[in-house]
Amino acid sequence: MMNLRCFRFGSVRAAAGGAMRSKRGAAAVEFAIFIPIISAFLLGIINYGLAMFDKMELTSAARAGAQLALLDSSSTSVIKQAVVDSTNLGLTTSDVTTTEACECADGSTVTCGATCGDGSSNRYYFTVNASYGHTLLLLGTTITLNGSATVRTQ
Repeated sequence: MMNLRCFRFGSVRAAAGGAMRSKRGAAAVEFAIFIPIISAFLLGIINYGLAMFDKMELTSAARAGAQLALLDSSSTSVIKQAVVDSTNLGLTTSDVTTTEACECADGSTVTCGATCGDGSSNRYYFTVNASYGHTLLLLGTTITLNGSATVRTQ
């Protein structure tokens, strides 16, 4: 009879020991499942941060061109080169566009040089746009980022 009791307790201990081992194995399996999910999440955050950094750099470069347009808005090639020179993203002058627009005091858009209906003079606005193709990490997908700045020149 005594041997039977020892056998029963021994089997309970063996079952309990197996449960402890399976908990350790479950933690390893859970870790293996969640690591790719957490890595993808962190990679997305890093991609977003890098894209926003590049967008801020584009906007800063466009502002540099707009500041130069305050001095002389007629030389668009110099303004475009100033935008290219003020960033290290590898832009070319073909990535930069400049536009000039005019409006009257009431806010209506008119052709530059035309007279307004109320006899007021035109307000001249100069806009500098820069675009850049940002490539996402690991995915290889390219998204287009744009930065612009507008100043009143007259």
